Amino acid sequence: MAIPKSPTTVSPGLHRPGLDPTPPPAPALHLLADLWVASCSTCGYQLCSARSQERVEQRASRRRCPVCHLEA
Repeated sequence: MAIPKSPTTVSPGLHRPGLDPTPPPAPALHLLADLWVASCSTCGYQLCSARSQERVEQRASRRRCPVCHLEA
């Protein structure tokens, strides 16, 4: 019986349930009276607001929801 010289390598693309962090849900975007608002899609907490959709998406990507502690 042959003994392998090195341990079996794990493919970097292999999904490991429970070990890989799940990506946070994307924030919900709303246009209210010419102002874009991003809110947590889980609990509805308002994360940020801006005049343009692109700007509110950028701001929301850097914010964390203080209520449910998820990256939104």
